[in-house]
Amino acid sequence: MRIHTDHNGVAVNAISKQSDGTEVEGHQYQVLTGPKTTQIDFQRGGVAVNGVNGVTNEALLAILLHRTKHLNKQFPCDENFRAIQHMEEALVNFEVRTARRIVRGVEGQEVA
Repeated sequence: MRIHTDHNGVAVNAISKQSDGTEVEGHQYQVLTGPKTTQIDFQRGGVAVNGVNGVTNEALLAILLHRTKHLNKQFPCDENFRAIQHMEEALVNFEVRTARRIVRGVEGQEVA
């Protein structure tokens, strides 16, 4: 399912099922950049049970934050500054969520 197309024609598809029928909704994406397709696989299942098997929200957000800070040094603008602030806040919130899950003893498990 197409979830995004930008003004350059870069598109993102969310994959709901693999060819073998395995459900991967929210865990697998295709980024279409002209003739090239890049797949992004997110962590599936708790690390305690499944081991590390994909990228985390935090890791991907850290990449976006680093890239935006780098670009902002070259082409500073208010929109970049605000985007950086929001990404930093989002990263802190993900880290707080993880810290709370560790305290509750449920980090790495598939429980709310």
